[in-house]
Amino acid sequence: MSTSPRQASIEHDTTPSAPVTEFGIVRTRRAEQVEGDRIPRHTQGTVVAIYDRGSAYAVEIADLPGGPEVVTLRGDQIERVH
Repeated sequence: MSTSPRQASIEHDTTPSAPVTEFGIVRTRRAEQVEGDRIPRHTQGTVVAIYDRGSAYAVEIADLPGGPEVVTLRGDQIERVH
C-alpha cells in the first residue's frame, strides 16, 4: 500500500511549521546557553527582529533571572507558539 507525501510527512512529523514573524511569540526547542544566560526549554519570548531571512532572530525574553533581555537565537533553536 502506498502512502501519500502528506501522510508520510505526518507520520514522520516533517511538516514545516508556520513561519516565524516579527512580533510573533516563540519558544525555545531545548535548553540553551545564550549570551551568558541559561534559557530553559520552552521559554517563551517575542521576536523583535529577523536576520538573514530567518536564519536568526532577536527574541525578547521577559523571564530571565536578570530581568527582560533581547537575545539572538538561530532559527533551529526556536519554534512558533500557536
